[in-house]
Amino acid sequence: MNVTLSDPVVAAVSQVGETRWGFHQFPALTRLPGGEILLMWADAADASETHGAPAPTLVSRDEGASWQPFAGEPWPRRPHYSVSEVFGGEHLAMPSQPYLNIADAAVTLPAPVATANIYGTVRSYRVADLPPAVRDYYGRIPAQRYAPATRQWADDVIEYDLADMLAWKRDGSDVLPRTFFERSLLRVGAELLYADYRVHYALPDGTVPAKSATHLMVSRDNGRSFTRRTTIAADPAGEDLYGEPHLAPTADGRLVCILRKTDQQQKPMAITWSPDAGRTWTPVRELFEFGVWPCVVLLGCGTLVLSYGRPGVHLRFDATGTGEQWSEPLSLIAGTHHAIQRDSCGYTSLLALDGRSLLIAYSNFQHRDADGQPRKAILVRRVTVE
Repeated sequence: MNVTLSDPVVAAVSQVGETRWGFHQFPALTRLPGGEILLMWADAADASETHGAPAPTLVSRDEGASWQPFAGEPWPRRPHYSVSEVFGGEHLAMPSQPYLNIADAAVTLPAPVATANIYGTVRSYRVADLPPAVRDYYGRIPAQRYAPATRQWADDVIEYDLADMLAWKRDGSDVLPRTFFERSLLRVGAELLYADYRVHYALPDGTVPAKSATHLMVSRDNGRSFTRRTTIAADPAGEDLYGEPHLAPTADGRLVCILRKTDQQQKPMAITWSPDAGRTWTPVRELFEFGVWPCVVLLGCGTLVLSYGRPGVHLRFDATGTGEQWSEPLSLIAGTHHAIQRDSCGYTSLLALDGRSLLIAYSNFQHRDADGQPRKAILVRRVTVE
């Protein structure tokens, strides 16, 4: 396999000397109905309280070779964003929104059903025990839908499965986070599939996950409602996160899901497969030595491409398209395990362009401008597989 990388395109740079975590990082690529490519990134502290605000955004009309300011609809919101092409030529986005503040809404929470340590203390509550307005907040989520007949975006609402759903809140915070679509939906047969870790559910046996979990959400009505099909991965021992999933088809007709295992520590990623459209999943296997926010794309030529990072930014390729025979890493930023956040946030975004090429967007914290001044940069490169 021959892999060709274009020179990096510097899409955006921060203010001189920007070092704050969460600012000018977490890039995301997504394609609009007209074919243009949007590139957004976060520009605020990495906290639930900053979610849902409009994000800085650029647009490319030449497949990522150049980027210009964006003006139009829909406008991406931080911390991540995606537009999904669904059925009938429609497109769907369910962006993050500012979360419900229980102090402002005068909501009194019941006793928590579980307490966990996920970047600090997190307490869980059964949504069924919450007031009707709060249940509606979790079960009816604002969205935007594009109709090809009108060539317009319109406000929509997506109904989300409330059965066994858990609300959660961090100690010291008054907001109740809820899910949003930060990855594109996957079309499989007549269904739309989404691997979701932002939403929390009790496990099939009724227990509450000790740490976190990823669930497969399924829509059979073109994204107007989603129900939980199964739990993709969870750790009953409460040691591993099993979050930040990315779902993709394989060349042999299965589904593969790659997940982040860790929160504050460095651990391998995890990988699992489903042979039956997500109804059952293999036991998770560890994948490589480290990785956050894995992105995996099946190209039309049958090659699976995986990106991940922290430390650095890396690509791997599987010419079999199964997710079982990965190449050695191709490092765009090497990084160092002695300072894993020094060179990049490690969050990447992949977007297929054609059967043999895709774009990757990532952050470079060591960029220098033409005057030699330090700035964080959002970079985009074209990757071609021959």
